Amino acid sequence: MTLTTSLRDSLVPLRDARFRLLWAGQSLSSVGDSVTAVALALAIVTATGSATDLGVVLAAQSIATVALMLLGGVWADRLPRRRVMVAADLVRGFAHAAMGVELVTGTADIVHLAVLAALSGAGSAFFLPAATGLVPATVAPEQLSRANALIAIAQRGSILLGPGIATALALTAGAGWALILDALTFAVSAILLGRLRLAPIPPTPREPFLGQLAEGWAQLRRHRWYWTNLIGHSMWNLSRCVLMVVGPVLAVATLGGEIAWGTIVQGGTVGALCGALLALRLRPSRPLVVANLALALGALPLALLAAGAPAVAVAVAYGLMTGGLAFMAPLWETLVQENIPAETLSRVSAYDWLLSIGLTPLGMALAGPLAAAVGTTPTLYGAAALLAASCLGVLVLPDIRRIGHGAGDAASGAVRGHPVA
Repeated sequence: MTLTTSLRDSLVPLRDARFRLLWAGQSLSSVGDSVTAVALALAIVTATGSATDLGVVLAAQSIATVALMLLGGVWADRLPRRRVMVAADLVRGFAHAAMGVELVTGTADIVHLAVLAALSGAGSAFFLPAATGLVPATVAPEQLSRANALIAIAQRGSILLGPGIATALALTAGAGWALILDALTFAVSAILLGRLRLAPIPPTPREPFLGQLAEGWAQLRRHRWYWTNLIGHSMWNLSRCVLMVVGPVLAVATLGGEIAWGTIVQGGTVGALCGALLALRLRPSRPLVVANLALALGALPLALLAAGAPAVAVAVAYGLMTGGLAFMAPLWETLVQENIPAETLSRVSAYDWLLSIGLTPLGMALAGPLAAAVGTTPTLYGAAALLAASCLGVLVLPDIRRIGHGAGDAASGAVRGHPVA
């Protein structure tokens, strides 16, 4: 059975001033991030004409995030999460402002940009685990799933707004000003988070750093539904690497040129927003079953590309893929927040992020050589099969079919409604 809510009820979390501050700050940061993603690409390619330079900068950012994620998770559990997020926003704002100034003044250097991108990635490594732990402290327990869905809508909506803003600024004022705009969004987010007032949780005995790290890993391993799903998430992201690397080449070569890939990508942005909106209205009684079925839709664009389907068909399939991800994400965040003890939530979330995205750099690097070695069609079909099998395979476990929203987990010691802040 799936519960549906009215639009008015879906917006109830925004009536809480605490959540409004958090949501507004994250929404601004999401728009700024989507602006930077496009503006930085335009700036580097225009300045140097080198895809390799762009790859170096983006890789520096992602590697720093992955490398420091566990460190960020531990400190987000040790310190007030709000302060960790404020500090992370200020660090990311400084990094993006510095990149923007270099681009505006014409003094940009790829090494400088890579270092600053790595600094921004380091800030994200602290911000993301802290944000997961902070959301439950800003809303009533029964509003948690709606709060996560509202954050997801802001994130997905920014994907529609960001590229247009970035392109307009790049063509008028210059791409550097787009990064400065992003830096301002981080500053505003930090100000809003600074105004957030939350009740402190009871102090816990301070353990050594490695001990706290081990405790987070033990907490994750304790829940079979958790770590088995993380395997599926990792394989999903690995398979998506094939789509992101092989897809543009195949679409441009066989489906009608650059406009074909642009159509496919636009289908994905629309689908993501629709999936997040659907998550706001629906509350499945078996969330992990529905979430994995939604993720399994990601096999469709891979299979259709391999079969030589028209670009419009692949765009619709890609929309279903991103829509399934956007629908699944709030369900997953809510389950984790409801079933993992408050004092370990950021550490466990850091492992979650690390295991989910840790193989992405490797997948991006190997997708092209693999397609060259065995052919694009077998590579795409293989990625589709891996994605579908990993998402559907976990459904045989009773844990996946049994767990529901708000049930808590006796084995975890979690208490429903315990504030996380």
